[in-house]
Order: sequence, then structure tokens, then C-alpha cells
Amino acid sequence: MKKLLEYLSPIDKVLLSFALLILIGAFILLLPVCTTGGISFLDALFTSTSAVCVTGLVVLDTAKDFTFIGQLVILLLIQFGGLGIMTFSVALLSLMGGSVSIKWRFTLQNMYSDVSKLPIRNILGRIIIYTFTIELIIALILFTQFIKHFTFTQAVWHSIFHAVSAFCNAGFSTFSNNLMDYNGNSIIIISISMAIITGGIGFLAVSELLNAKSLRLKRMWKTLTLHTRIVLTTTAILIFGGMFLFYILEYNGILQTMSFKEKLLASFFQSVTARTAGFNSVDIGALREGTCLVLIFLMFIGGSPGSIAGGVKTSTFAILWLFLVSRLQGLRQITVWERALTYDNVERAVTLVVISGLFIFFATFILVVLPTLPTSEFLPSFFEVTSAFGTVGLSMGITPKTVPLERVILCIVMYTGRLGPLTLISALTMRKKTINIKYAEDHVMIG
Repeated sequence: MKKLLEYLSPIDKVLLSFALLILIGAFILLLPVCTTGGISFLDALFTSTSAVCVTGLVVLDTAKDFTFIGQLVILLLIQFGGLGIMTFSVALLSLMGGSVSIKWRFTLQNMYSDVSKLPIRNILGRIIIYTFTIELIIALILFTQFIKHFTFTQAVWHSIFHAVSAFCNAGFSTFSNNLMDYNGNSIIIISISMAIITGGIGFLAVSELLNAKSLRLKRMWKTLTLHTRIVLTTTAILIFGGMFLFYILEYNGILQTMSFKEKLLASFFQSVTARTAGFNSVDIGALREGTCLVLIFLMFIGGSPGSIAGGVKTSTFAILWLFLVSRLQGLRQITVWERALTYDNVERAVTLVVISGLFIFFATFILVVLPTLPTSEFLPSFFEVTSAFGTVGLSMGITPKTVPLERVILCIVMYTGRLGPLTLISALTMRKKTINIKYAEDHVMIG
């Protein structure tokens, strides 16, 4: 076993760690003490996969089908899955006085952009401190609202569960209809949205913002790295752009009977949560097809690098957009804020988007084509697969109706979506091959 572990690369160990955590979680959820009426192994595996991959897709009602012990297990799986097994293992190794190998250091540097500027132990310490501090603050805010409707212990549990689920971008809820009953509660909606955004912009961006020496916006902006500027700008554009489109498309739809305040809150919240969180304050299955396409677009992009969120990431989308703009302007160099991006960034972004798109296409193709599967409609299948790959958890209501084969497919999609981009980036940075032979270039007609 020791020789096998030495043979495995750091990224292989990460993949294996997540797989082992999923299996352990599934076997624990099989215990009678975790459920109110029993659970099959496949449903336990699906729930564990969704929790560890911080997705939020469910085949059972978390509030009714799981006991307090079962919900606690799910919460722990979300927390460990959100922070990452590697983060915890390396942090424990550091606390015990062990050394962090060069391979692990390089892998961490690929996970958290620009961490080479800080010691690895410093980064891990900040990740853990920021995580639990933010979750505690959000839980205290939620408690002030839940105490109005529940007993003290119930309010504490609901507050902690939703704070962790929101910051880890999981989307699991201890309420059967998620947050639909709280659409008009601005404190709950905004606080959970802030937790989602904070968990989704990445630890590097959070660290830079918290350590800014000036509170003035212009001075603070100049001190931020290019990565953080791109992440914050793209995140803001996607949130408010998605909010505007949701509001316009659903104004005479699902928002029709709501007040102006509720319409704004619902539009804002669904734009935020579509980018890998998975909470919903409206019935997703009742949305118009155009709105669903907007949510699919947001789910595919997801959060930011070095964060708990999934998707192809905001920086990837920003780089591709800047590349397109530069080409339309006839520029060879991609520049932003007086900085030029390397072509290696563009290659990685294009590769990641193409591979992710192809994976979603083939997974959707399987769900739609197989005649034995009930979810043969294209849009619901496309929506569900994209939600699983982006580790979002939003559902048009077909996941609980899926047959065993579909659930296995969705488990694979969730696992790949959570770890696939990391594997790809590591492969591109750690396994470059030197080509000694250079062939003559030629041209092919395009367009």
C-alpha cells in the first residue's frame, strides 16, 4: 500500500481521496440511524456524491427522509468536500510538523492561483480561518430570522446547515421546498447570496480584499492583482446581467404575482445561485425555456479559480471574451488594465471549455437517446447534466424521477465536474512534453 501511494501523483491522491470520501459517506448514510425509512445503496451513493461534490442535486427529501444524524453526515460531507480532502490533509500534516513536498506544493499552486507569493501553510491556515469565520457570521445572521419561526435548537441547526451549504456552494437545504418560503425575506436571501459569492470568488480574492490597506475603492482596486480584478469584474457582470435577464424573461411569468421587492430578490438570488450554489427561491420547473437557457449559461461558467465553486470558471470566460474582442479589433496581443495575457492562458481556456462542452454534450446525449430512460426530453436533460457538471444543484424536477442508470451517469458527471477541471489544469501544467521535431506549417480554410 505504501509503495502504491508513493507511485501515485498528488492529483491522483486527490481524486482517490474524493472517491473514498464518497464511498465512506454512502456507507454511513446506509445506517438506519441516518434515515427515517431506509435508503438504497444507489440513493446513498448519489446523496454522498452530491454532498462531497457540493452539487445539491437530490433524489430524496433532505428534510423528511433524513434524520438529524443523516443531515449532520451530509453537512460534514459538504464541508469536507468544499474545502477539499487535500486541503485538510496538508493542513493536518503542517500542524503536525511534517513537511509539504514539492509535488504537493506545485499541486496547491495550481489549485489556488498565485499562492506562490505566500507560504503554503499560511495559505492553508487562511483558507480554514476564512471559511469558518464567514460561515459563523452567516449562521448568526440567519439565526436572527429562523428564531422567529422555530425553537432555539431548530433555529441553530437550520442556521448552521444553510450557512455551511451556502458558503460551500452546495445548495442542500433542511427545508423541503428549499428557500421558496423565504423569497420575500431580504435578510435571508441577501446573507445567503453573500455567502455564495464569497465562497465562489476564490480564497485569493477574499484574502486580498480582507487585507486591503485602503478602504477607498480606487486605491484598493490598484492594489489588487490582475487575477482578482478579472474575477470580481466578471462576477459582477454575470450576477447583474443574469439578474436583468431573469427579471425581463420572467416578469410576466413566475414573477407575475410577486411584489416589486420580491421580483428583485428572486431575480438577484437565482442569478447568484445559478453559478454553482443550487438554492432556489422559485420553482425552477416552472421557468420559461429562455430563462432556463440563461441559467444553463451561468451554470456552465460557474465560480472562480481557487474557490469551492464548479464550472469552467469566470476567468476562463473572461479570457475567451478578451481574446474574441482583441481578434475583432485586429490585435495580436490580449491586453486588460495595461497588462498582457499570455497565449498559454488562452490555450488552457479554450481546451477547458471545449472538453467541458463535449463532456456535457455526450452525457446529455446518453440521457436523451436511451429509450428506457424517462427523462428523454432535451431541455430538462441538458439542464440537469449542466447543473451536475457545474456542481450547481438546480433541478427542473427530473432528478428524483430518474432510474438507476441515470443516477449513475449523474454521479459520474458530478464527480467529473468537481475534479475534472483541476485534473485538466494540472495535466497541462505538470506534464508538458518537449517536442524535438518541428514540422512545416500549413494553412486550412476556416469559415
